[in-house]
Amino acid sequence: MLSDLRFAFRQLTKNPGFTLIAVFALALGIGANTAIFSVINAVLLKPLPFPEPDQLVAVGSTSKRDGAVGLSSMSFPDFFDLRKQTKTLTSVAVSHALQLALTGTGEVRSLRGLMVTADFFDVLGLKPAYGHSFARDDEAAGGGPGGLKVVLGHSFWQQQFQSDPGAIGRTLTLNRQSYTVIGVLAAGAQFPIQKDSIEVYVTCAVEAVSPSGPPNTEQRGSHSLNGIGRLKPGVPLETAQAELRQIAAELTRLYPDTNTNFGLSAVPLREDLVGDVRIALYVLFGAVACVLLIACANVANLLLARATVRARELAVRAALGASRSRIVRQLLAESMLLSLLGAVLGIVIAALGTQALLAVVPQSIPRAADIALDYEVLAFTVLISLFTGVFFGLVPALQASRPDLNRSLKEDTRGGIGGGGRHRLRNALVITEVALALVLLVGAGLLIQSFSRLGQVNPGLRTERMLTARITLPETAYTTPEALLTFQDQLLEKVRALPGVRGASAVVPLPLSGGESVTDFDIEEHPLPEGSRADSPVRIAEADYFNVMGIPVVRGRSFDARDTLKGKQVVLINERFAQKYFPGQDPIGKRIQPGMSIGEEKAAMREIIGIVGNVRSRSLHREPTTEMYLPSAQLPLDYLFLVLRTETPDANALTAPLRAALASVDRNLPLGRIAVFDEYISRSLARPRFNAILLAVFAGVALLLTAIGIYGVMAYTVAQRTGEIGIRMALGAERSSIYRLILGHAARLVGVSLVLGLIGAFVFARLMGSLLFDISAFDPLTFGLIPVFLAVVAFLASWLPAHRASRVDPIIALRAD
Repeated sequence: MLSDLRFAFRQLTKNPGFTLIAVFALALGIGANTAIFSVINAVLLKPLPFPEPDQLVAVGSTSKRDGAVGLSSMSFPDFFDLRKQTKTLTSVAVSHALQLALTGTGEVRSLRGLMVTADFFDVLGLKPAYGHSFARDDEAAGGGPGGLKVVLGHSFWQQQFQSDPGAIGRTLTLNRQSYTVIGVLAAGAQFPIQKDSIEVYVTCAVEAVSPSGPPNTEQRGSHSLNGIGRLKPGVPLETAQAELRQIAAELTRLYPDTNTNFGLSAVPLREDLVGDVRIALYVLFGAVACVLLIACANVANLLLARATVRARELAVRAALGASRSRIVRQLLAESMLLSLLGAVLGIVIAALGTQALLAVVPQSIPRAADIALDYEVLAFTVLISLFTGVFFGLVPALQASRPDLNRSLKEDTRGGIGGGGRHRLRNALVITEVALALVLLVGAGLLIQSFSRLGQVNPGLRTERMLTARITLPETAYTTPEALLTFQDQLLEKVRALPGVRGASAVVPLPLSGGESVTDFDIEEHPLPEGSRADSPVRIAEADYFNVMGIPVVRGRSFDARDTLKGKQVVLINERFAQKYFPGQDPIGKRIQPGMSIGEEKAAMREIIGIVGNVRSRSLHREPTTEMYLPSAQLPLDYLFLVLRTETPDANALTAPLRAALASVDRNLPLGRIAVFDEYISRSLARPRFNAILLAVFAGVALLLTAIGIYGVMAYTVAQRTGEIGIRMALGAERSSIYRLILGHAARLVGVSLVLGLIGAFVFARLMGSLLFDISAFDPLTFGLIPVFLAVVAFLASWLPAHRASRVDPIIALRAD
């Protein structure tokens, strides 16, 4: 083997042009595959960074309304019942995100927090590096013995306490309440798995008290919690799912008003985290696999051409007694050496490609921060390079190992060995290249059109020159609806007076921010029992919200000064709501009863005073849904999103004045989640943009390699048929007939390729159908234009060899032959 490798190295160095072209083609394919595999490995293949990760499941509610699928959030009472009754889960916990104001340490600061129940860290198998985690007693109102408690994330502990283990037992003031530090997580230990780690963890004791009405821990109809659980060893997921269905059925029997339309279920935690990302990544991986196959076909064609040049050498070896296996082994050694050289350069390309991927990969893709060229990815590179070496080298080696000794030793190198079979093989490789390129080009064309149409979608509101920020008010300081309203009014008055602000308002939740609030409702004319009511997304909006956001009031009026806390209870609906629930009617003046109220008050029957335009509130690629708007003056909440319309293009310039305005109203409140609204639009477009860019790049590389492959085959054909062409021209053939001869051969190959490629493109388009927006997977324009474009490229790649053949001098050609 060492002897074969040394000889192979000498052969490759003798032909630097051939070696460089082959290595570069392989490096493109191997590098692209390695870069994409680094993403797939981090997102789909790596086990979750917790002990026994396969036992972890996501637990949540399942909605029976409007054909909803997948897990949704749970309520506290449902969770407490589940925790008490489950026999298949060793532990179960719930959590939801919080924004906490840190004060008493200088400048007020907004912290990323997570409310968790006591068993949260036990479910994940996380042990604090210092101190301990929560106990069940810590969930009680007031935090149980010792008061409210907090566990610190590792990074926050390093920043706030300079990595001091003595932080255990010290206190932090969060939302104006004192918390005792009882634990510090180890480095890298975090959940949810995301780029921006959680800074502090607190218990559900913060939800167990309320200044007015029942606390969240007692509201069975309030679904806001994400659940996780750990299966008992040896218990299959199906058994746990059956138990959850039984528990849900019992809860429905006991609490029909709140639980009739909800069940309980569990899915593997990894599957819940990955969601719909899996399909997109597999499509991209299939695309780069096609690029590698095209590269292999190109190199195989080069090896076939080179075997023709080496026909005499191989024939001499066979005549001197070299066996067929010995010749195959020698040629495979050259192929493997080429692939290993391609792998080395491919790793460099992969390193650059991975850095480029990290710059454009959407942060919504789970575990994106773990993307790296680690030892698993490098092992994949080695394996794929070895496979590639065998794949593109074996068939040419087998062809070359069966020489016609009599012909090969008599003729010059242009006579070749196994000529007919080699021509058929070269043609088959070109057909494969063109067909695969067509598949990728069609896929890229569909995704680019889909992304373009998505970018042109009207979200139903104006997004330019808009600044947003979230503010959370501590319940201990704002205990009444009047106090909440006074804060909102004072803050908006200050903000509207800032230079450069054209308008300001408030809303909860902010459209396209990822947040969603849903409530059931009843229609006065068609009352239903509580458990049978329909539900709809709802937003709490300040009076000037629709004007600031550019949402049109289609009929009726918007909120105004008449809509006060003690005034007539009103509601706005969007056009989709009116069409669905009041078809052919005028809903203005009719009354509905959204299931939201202040404290323990019964939800009010509200009069519909207006209809507003539809807004794509969840994401740009989802059609607008039904939506209700309640006035914040009648239902104030303890958190809100500020929305500011600015006069200057740089909305971020108002960040500092906005902080000052907030401080003038309440200096102990931080300004959280500050963003230009266009960032939310960009975030909604991030995944489609990522898919379209990558597939377009891969299709471009495939097109380039295919054009080179076609050119190479036609140039080789011309070289092999130089004598024949010379005879034809000597006998009076016109140059046009030579063009027809060469281009006709190319046209036959491309024609077969396009037919096969269209079949493959139909299959590929069907697989990627879920990634498309507002375009059919079998779009006739794409399937009509892309083959024409590829045929033009193939014609141009074939024209140069044909042009060269038409200028052959018959005398020189016949003399050389």
